[in-house]
Amino acid sequence: MKDRPDAYDPSRIEAQVYGRWESDGAFRSLPGKDRTHFCIVIPPPNVTGALHMGHALNNSLQDVIIRYHRMLGENTLWLPGVDHAGVATQSVVERTLWEEDGKTRYDVGREALLERIWAWKERFGGRIVDQLKILGCSCDWERTRFTMDEGLSKAVRTVFVRLYHEGLVYRGTRLVNWCPNHRTALSNDELVYKEIRGHFWHIRYPLADDPSRGVVVATTRPETMLGDTAVAVHPRDGRYSDIRGRHVVLPLTGRTIPVVEDEILPDPERGTGAVKVTPGHDPNDYACGVRLGLPMINILEQDGRLNRNVPEQYRGLDRFEARRRVVEDLEKQGLLLETEDHAHEVAHCYRCSDVIEPYLSDQWFVKMQPLVALARKAGVDGLVRFHPPSRLKQYLDWLDTTPDWCISRQIWWGHRIPVWYCPSCDPSVRIDDHGEIVRLTEDQRDPSAMNAAVDPVVPGAQDPMEDPGACPACGGALEQDPDVLDTWFSSQLWPLSTLGWPDETDDLAAYYPTNVLVTARDIIALWVARMVMMGMKFRGAQPFHDVYVHGTILDETGDIMSKSRGNGFDPVKLIQGGEDTLVDRRKDPPEERREHYKAYGTDAVRYGVLSMATAGQDIRLVVSREGRSDGSWDVEVPRFEEGRRFCNKIWQVTRGVVLPRSEGMTPASGPSPFLLDRWMTSRLAEGIDAVTGHLEDYEIGDACSVFYHLFWDDFCSWYVEMAKPRLWGDDAGARSHAQTTMLETLTALLRLMHPVMPFITESLWQEVTALRRSCGLEDLGDRIITAAWPAAGNLPRDPEAERLVEAVRAAAAAVNNIRGENPSIKENQKLPHVMLAAPLDLMAGIDEMREGFLRFVNAATLTSGSDLSKPDACAAAVAGGMDVWVPLEGLVDAVAEMARLEKRIAAAGKKLETVERKLANDKFLAKAPEEIVAKERGKRDELLQTIEKLRASLDALSLSPPLS
Repeated sequence: MKDRPDAYDPSRIEAQVYGRWESDGAFRSLPGKDRTHFCIVIPPPNVTGALHMGHALNNSLQDVIIRYHRMLGENTLWLPGVDHAGVATQSVVERTLWEEDGKTRYDVGREALLERIWAWKERFGGRIVDQLKILGCSCDWERTRFTMDEGLSKAVRTVFVRLYHEGLVYRGTRLVNWCPNHRTALSNDELVYKEIRGHFWHIRYPLADDPSRGVVVATTRPETMLGDTAVAVHPRDGRYSDIRGRHVVLPLTGRTIPVVEDEILPDPERGTGAVKVTPGHDPNDYACGVRLGLPMINILEQDGRLNRNVPEQYRGLDRFEARRRVVEDLEKQGLLLETEDHAHEVAHCYRCSDVIEPYLSDQWFVKMQPLVALARKAGVDGLVRFHPPSRLKQYLDWLDTTPDWCISRQIWWGHRIPVWYCPSCDPSVRIDDHGEIVRLTEDQRDPSAMNAAVDPVVPGAQDPMEDPGACPACGGALEQDPDVLDTWFSSQLWPLSTLGWPDETDDLAAYYPTNVLVTARDIIALWVARMVMMGMKFRGAQPFHDVYVHGTILDETGDIMSKSRGNGFDPVKLIQGGEDTLVDRRKDPPEERREHYKAYGTDAVRYGVLSMATAGQDIRLVVSREGRSDGSWDVEVPRFEEGRRFCNKIWQVTRGVVLPRSEGMTPASGPSPFLLDRWMTSRLAEGIDAVTGHLEDYEIGDACSVFYHLFWDDFCSWYVEMAKPRLWGDDAGARSHAQTTMLETLTALLRLMHPVMPFITESLWQEVTALRRSCGLEDLGDRIITAAWPAAGNLPRDPEAERLVEAVRAAAAAVNNIRGENPSIKENQKLPHVMLAAPLDLMAGIDEMREGFLRFVNAATLTSGSDLSKPDACAAAVAGGMDVWVPLEGLVDAVAEMARLEKRIAAAGKKLETVERKLANDKFLAKAPEEIVAKERGKRDELLQTIEKLRASLDALSLSPPLS
């Protein structure tokens, strides 16, 4: 103890403690039949990722749960890993390739790019794992998985092949969400909608047989009109009864397109009631085109430029430049009738924020409905339980509305689709200029061979890992599909594949189904629901029993906290201290800001964020920034500051009071005769039950609140203070009972706090257990991480001790409130006298704690009894079933104090009159800004409270009647 600082310094402890855990194998899990198994699989962060506050919350929650169950004696496995993150990772490497070498992926080719990505993964892929260790995560790191490991890739391929042979994976030309920047399809769940301030352009389409008449349509994307194949009107819209079945001229193209009837797409009550139909570039139009058998024209290349299906003057133009040109040309021809401002929601890529284009493309899909039925039943039947339960509705709503899932991605990093084609036999494919097999859309194929496409070659369901050797029809060479599977296709298998499936492994038998998944609400659809589908489909069991859905971390204004937005920060910087540069992209133009962070330590950050964690509720994290003279900012997070102070309290009470005052102690035997000891033990039992219950129900924030108040308020502020006279006294028996109660309580409290605050509790545990051994107390083990969770059943409850001690505690609080509320009494001034008029049944508690009570309230003498009379000139309160009186005589000059208080009341009254006149003035209320009016109302309320307190102090002197 002598070489350790008085204040807690996490930088001297955390790395050392974590290294000891790892070297001792404290996180390791071994399947066996002799212990209960408890398993969590980590939501795998992207291999490109760096720790952010969302990770800090999510992984701290998981760590609390796994540490708690480890202390219960269960064989715990927290299985870590990272996701290959197809689009995100390839984007990073492609950007580096361009910046460093001026080359695109097509310049270097598929194999060379993949080599670069693997090298990047080996260089940077472990960064987030190292950061999770700094956060204190107690994962079994020897089992770390990667979604493109051999075993996990086997699971991915097995599922694709089996689903294909069951008819649940199919290839089709469909309208998909297309990211022109990444040149790949995306699922509906990978879109982010943002409000765009755009326009409605109203365009006239002349009738082909009577150009003097026409149909007016409106669109937010006028360039797509080049792909129109019809104009639709409602069959009951009388305005168009004479032109149904006729044709209009599609402006700028010279093509004629029919006026068709449809009961779904056009709405007679909106606008002109006529709508342009572009099946190749709008999902609603696509559905209409399918219903009516309309042609479907794709006008875009993969990069968002217009293709050969548009008039020559627009070919090769970027889609937004084409929009400008089309509007300009329509205006020149007199066909643009109106331009109307219009704000609307537009889909963007969740990775690069590029505007998404509905795009007609040949893709691979999963038929969802048979799988949805399995996942829905698991939720409705309670096989998967959501915390909070309201999240079940979100899960079911998505299942009930999800379309078939587009699973092919036009990138190179990922699990390549295990499908082969024969270019010699199959006219639906060709080899492109880069040597890649390309599937042709219908408009690209030779019309004479439209029906000649042959089935692709897919491995057999019995041996999905065996690549086909040659074309079964002609014996020629086969070419594998160039696309890779959506990252979520492999992620959905995470609980299965990480435990060894499709092989029947010991891990799979021991740990599946896993116990709980901890996740954010935004991936309930993307990930949670699909994992349930796969678990029920391929294992016949849900992948986890419980889903704990935590909230999102917001800043003080309610915006999502994100370092990339400029309103967040790197949690490692807050743990270790340092500085960082952020760019606030919410401002126009974006503002760069240099920030400096103090080192809070891991336990303070964990406690700060976990103490606010309530299932399903967002967390608003207030941040204080103070400017420096050089333009940079000092950052303070009040919640983390609270956590830092809590760590210091734990450290100082343990090392400054409990340990030194317990050295050489002789443990007491049998129940303590002291009410205070029995009260502390009873309160501890209640606290253990409460914390245990909250952890069982995933109420982590509530657990933090219980052990915080149990440690700080009950143990430190009350028990230790009240027990000090015995700890310092000469009565060996009384001292022994106090020492034993204090040390046993601290031993339990450290264990209660350990899952949330692992480093400080482990560090102090070494000293506490060494002292216990030296005193002959029960040896609880060398490490708190594997120590037994405290059992409340071993601790006697004592309601009577609780009643008596709480009464005295309430009386002490009342005295301190009188001191704080009475300006006549100086903060550190010793009270000459305190009186407690109490019934006889409370006297035992008062008598036992008399000396501690006087220390607690800083008073010289205490008189207690059941027949006391209230003295003159005193402050009074009722608390704990007794009258509490603090005589004021001798504390102040009563006459002078009365005069001072009356003067202050008069001054405050004048100010109040001024404010009330202003607030009674209708002109002021009508013309003043709302914030000014609110400020004046605040002044009034504050003055009323001031006058009330001053009058109370005056009344307490009992020298004059109350003022009215």
